[in-house]
Amino acid sequence: MVLIVLSVIGGLIFYFAFTGPNFGEIYAEKLASGEIVNPVEGLTDEEAIAAFDETFVYYLLVNIKAYNLHEPPLSDDKPVMKVYVGDEVFNAKVSEGEIDIGRGEINTEDIILRTSASEAVKMIRDKSYIEQSFENGESKIELIASETTLFSKGYLTLYTELTGKTLSDLGDSE
Repeated sequence: MVLIVLSVIGGLIFYFAFTGPNFGEIYAEKLASGEIVNPVEGLTDEEAIAAFDETFVYYLLVNIKAYNLHEPPLSDDKPVMKVYVGDEVFNAKVSEGEIDIGRGEINTEDIILRTSASEAVKMIRDKSYIEQSFENGESKIELIASETTLFSKGYLTLYTELTGKTLSDLGDSE
């Protein structure tokens, strides 16, 4: 009986870590309908940098599919990120596909994203530029939580999409 329970729990953990929820269709609809609008649209890079706020961070996190992060099975420990954009500090919490953005320091983050406002604007303007920004070191991801926590919350996919690195490289982040 114990073996069956452990097998079910293990299966749930692997299911959520490898597949997890996929809110991609919902966000594609929100983007297509104009419910979510690209905040750099109609702005020069200089204007976008000067106006940079939570809406820009939100759009950036939508571009990197942070909405697919999730609580580990049998837990309510939500994914939490700290985002440094230049000297500004933002934080984000993901709950059931919804990304909530705030300003300021937090001490419970799973990861830290670091970038400049100009890099963030480039990534918001051109989604295909995101991986390049992380590969060339202009943007960085710092893994704070344990690998088990990162794995169970779905950060593996996010990490791989940002850096091009795989599970075996997970501990080698900069």
